[in-house]
Amino acid sequence: MISYDKFRAYFNQIEGYEPEIRIIFDNRKSEYMIIKYSNYITFQRCGVDDGSDEVIFKDLDDLYKARTIDDILLKEDWNRIKDIILDD
Repeated sequence: MISYDKFRAYFNQIEGYEPEIRIIFDNRKSEYMIIKYSNYITFQRCGVDDGSDEVIFKDLDDLYKARTIDDILLKEDWNRIKDIILDD
């Protein structure tokens, strides 16, 4: 899997549109999504029946350090990521 530092470098290079990045963990049945806006990002659980509201973060590092939806803390859970999909 890609390291957080390498992912952050790629993520910070994306400009000009609002990319949707799906995150799939190896220990969860739900999928999650990061959306990058021009001056903030959001994180949410995907799903028609069990999706969540978007939680707003200043940037990727703030999300990485915050315990958020479904008790996810990317700083601890990064190695549980199975797939990262950009704008499927």
